[in-house]
Amino acid sequence: MSLNNTFKNKLLAGQRQLGGWSLSGSATIAEAMAHLDYDYLVLDLEHGPSSTQDLLQLLRAVEQTTTQPVVRMASHDPIAIKQALDLGAMNLYFPFVENVAEAEAIVQAAFYPPAGRRGFAKMHRASRYGTRTTYVEDANDAICLMAQLETPEALAQAVEIGKVPGISAVFIGPGDLSAALGLHGQVNHPEVRQLAADTVARCREAGIAVGTVVPAPADAVWAFGVGFSYVSIANDVASLLTKCREHLADARQGLGEAL
Repeated sequence: MSLNNTFKNKLLAGQRQLGGWSLSGSATIAEAMAHLDYDYLVLDLEHGPSSTQDLLQLLRAVEQTTTQPVVRMASHDPIAIKQALDLGAMNLYFPFVENVAEAEAIVQAAFYPPAGRRGFAKMHRASRYGTRTTYVEDANDAICLMAQLETPEALAQAVEIGKVPGISAVFIGPGDLSAALGLHGQVNHPEVRQLAADTVARCREAGIAVGTVVPAPADAVWAFGVGFSYVSIANDVASLLTKCREHLADARQGLGEAL
């Protein structure tokens, strides 16, 4: 039973991928979203309520579908990285990667020797409890590590970070980028978009895939149009509240109530 990371395979082949985003921490919602056939679904451990200990149920929920799980880690902590990988995660986002040294440290924590210093264990879920007999030999090639760039300083080093051996792609975080520019939450502001688009152009020229997350479908069309390779739309909590707000407003309007 060999490892086959279809998300990474498509990424390296230059195929466009459209993703969802699970912030709620609910395995039920993640499972339901995964059945919609997104290319991938981000399981957010950074800003959601989930911890590494919750990741097992989230992975089980998504892995029964064709949607590929992508885990946004809460930190660069080597122990958390090892735990997530041992649980079976293969695609990891890392927030606030600011320079090459930080990217290199992430690779060291995620890869088995001699490429890194990931702790060895034979009996864990990633190896299917020892039944994937070549897991250790295959893991470094199958694991997909993505560095999140969230400040102008990080974006300026996007190509250098993306070229670190073991980093498969970079990801532009529009929320934190907007905050760093003094435009808190204005992820579609022309200044935010222009800086992102310029970074994508430099990365594409260097053969580096770039991803992001956007609020709405029209924004995804823009993102793919400027060269992003993988794009997530909104998140489960935002989508739920948007639809509930619409239903509430429509019902009150129908009843003649003041909004």
